[in-house]
Amino acid sequence: MKIYKYIAVAAVALLGMIAASCDEERELIVIEGNIPIKTSTLYIVGDATPAGWDINNPVLLTASDEDPLVFIYEGNLTKGEMKAYLTPGNWDSPCVRPMTAGSPISKANIDKEPFQLYSGGEDLKWSIKDSGNYRVIFDMRNWTYSTTYLGL
Repeated sequence: MKIYKYIAVAAVALLGMIAASCDEERELIVIEGNIPIKTSTLYIVGDATPAGWDINNPVLLTASDEDPLVFIYEGNLTKGEMKAYLTPGNWDSPCVRPMTAGSPISKANIDKEPFQLYSGGEDLKWSIKDSGNYRVIFDMRNWTYSTTYLGL
């Protein structure tokens, strides 16, 4: 009978040690600011882009050599509207969009303006005001976009 008592005490002690080690793993870690958007692709679509509104064949942006979470489009945009998607083929997939509907992209350069990531809800798009060649940069690490008008 004594042996069972010792086994029971040892089991309770072991469970106490396991419970104590689990408490250490549960420390809350607070991350300040936005968490980077982890994606390996970003596409643009819209009547202002070469792809038009074909969600099955949007324009793939190029990941930066310096930072794989920075995506660059350098090419022609015409007057119209544009959105950016993480994946092609589905209008309901997560998309990068401006903070307000109709945010303008024009000859006036934009530097590190915030964007939002959304799926569903209000259909917010960028409005291209001036046709021409642009460099558009989406920084998924810092949730910002920048534009440079490169001319006609």
